[in-house]
Amino acid sequence: MKIVLEKDRQLLMHSPLYRFTNENSEEPDTVTILHQPEVDAYKPFSTSEKQGFVYFDLWSYSFAIQLHQVLKAHDMVKGVLRLRRTTNNFSYIEEDILAVSEWFGNVRNVSVRSNEIGENHYTIVLCEFGESIMAHLEYRTGQERIEFEWSSHLHIAEFDSLQMTSDSDNNRNLFKNIDAVLQYAIQWNDAYDEKLAAVRLLLQRGELH
Repeated sequence: MKIVLEKDRQLLMHSPLYRFTNENSEEPDTVTILHQPEVDAYKPFSTSEKQGFVYFDLWSYSFAIQLHQVLKAHDMVKGVLRLRRTTNNFSYIEEDILAVSEWFGNVRNVSVRSNEIGENHYTIVLCEFGESIMAHLEYRTGQERIEFEWSSHLHIAEFDSLQMTSDSDNNRNLFKNIDAVLQYAIQWNDAYDEKLAAVRLLLQRGELH
């Protein structure tokens, strides 16, 4: 089994259930997991040719496992979702929307506000997921950081990748978690092509000038 990583991304390699090797010069940014069933490589959403197993960046970290446990244990029909990303890769916007829709339901009522001053880019997406989940997705340029908050009348779940770390340049909170990658990857098919096209259209129509 292989996991393909985006450039400059790292994988947590501490699980007692797996042995890892990335000593394969012919396949850069690829980690081979030994003694596991042979399947096609798990590839990031950013890969140009999406086929087989594809994983979302947002659901490939350790916090996603904890968040999913909270969501399964509590009512997530109604609530408010807030996501803030500091990144230099704004293509995460459409990927994050597709990822969130996998857990919270289809996206609708999208509005987009963007602002660019010099090298600083700022985008806010307001939308709804499922029946009655309000979402505020915020993106700004800068060093990688993810802040996520889910709140309902039953529970509040929060994550900030800069919390509990003293080394922002080597933030293990943003290392990929193999269990999250394998558990929440999807098998790409034509339906996902259609979903992605629909998300892109909603973003285009929702853009405010």
